[in-house]
Amino acid sequence: MLTQSHIEGGWTELKGKVKQVWGELNDDELREFEGDLEQLVGYIQRSTGEAQEEIELRLAELDARFRPMLEQFSQTARDYYNQTIESTTEAAERFRQQVAERQAQAEAVVRRRPFESVAIALGAGLVTGLVVGILSSRSR
Repeated sequence: MLTQSHIEGGWTELKGKVKQVWGELNDDELREFEGDLEQLVGYIQRSTGEAQEEIELRLAELDARFRPMLEQFSQTARDYYNQTIESTTEAAERFRQQVAERQAQAEAVVRRRPFESVAIALGAGLVTGLVVGILSSRSR
């Protein structure tokens, strides 16, 4: 399976080849034209005086060489995304089940011992109220 370093290395290699063919381009310019082939071709044409057809042919050669690698990167990214979604969904379902189990346990305790449960809830509420009251009076 591809790693992040493979992906970064492939992109670096592709940018390096473009810069090797057209030494006038720097990393900032490549980022600027990323995704807009017409602007890139126009810029190279203005910078070098090279014919548009020649530029497009060289870019097509680079594209043919690197497309399989980029498609593999895309597939790997999709696989990671799908695995993440699947793992997250499974974790959320386990959490939901645990909450439901704890809720059922709490309901069973309340049914078995209703008076004790009410007393505990009342005590917890009083303690919480006191703590909140003390904290709010200190913050003034």
